[in-house]
Amino acid sequence: MHQQVYRFGPRPERRTNHLFVFLHASGADARSMIPAAFKFQARFPSAALVVPSGFSLYGAGDAAPAAQWFSTRNLNDDNRMARVSAILPRIETLVRREQTNTGVPRERTVLIGYAQGGTVALETAAAYPDLVGAVVAYSARFARLPRPGTRIGSRIHLVHGGCDSVVSRVHAERAARVLAGLNVPVTLDIIEDLGHALTHEAICRGSLRLLQGIYEARRATLH
Repeated sequence: MHQQVYRFGPRPERRTNHLFVFLHASGADARSMIPAAFKFQARFPSAALVVPSGFSLYGAGDAAPAAQWFSTRNLNDDNRMARVSAILPRIETLVRREQTNTGVPRERTVLIGYAQGGTVALETAAAYPDLVGAVVAYSARFARLPRPGTRIGSRIHLVHGGCDSVVSRVHAERAARVLAGLNVPVTLDIIEDLGHALTHEAICRGSLRLLQGIYEARRATLH
């Protein structure tokens, strides 16, 4: 499957200072994440946006084929990690290529993922601790919770619906506890009346946590 990638730079008068890579949900496509990408850019006007489509088709016979990062066919807890791990090198290649193209270093690179895309973002940060500075994961879960001793060099911001019936909030709550135990900077926002959806409120909450984390990291380097 040919991968579609949308790229949006900051305004011409601004120097590119951040790189945001957006990963969509299973059964969607890159275009589904463009509204969220522009909302992030409204808060970070010097950010370059990269919005790729998943690596494989989701379903068949549709007029507008959807995509996914890894197959959900017969997906279960026994095979989920293997399927995610198999595509992580391609995510790393994509991110490093965009970092080279934009001249943005890893500490100012952010992975932003929703649902399956959020899982891929989280596992990328765990597999490549020096690849990105932060992850914002919506309605997502780790394929497998990080084990003791795992080094993650990214700030992690989790945003989850309290009424999510597709990916239970329990996954986000467990992830936050495990990450805190690994001394990973982590935030968790549970939006109580939200289901499995990427709403304006959720996007704003995630972009705010990202902004706060950047300022906190800057303050830490000044002491």
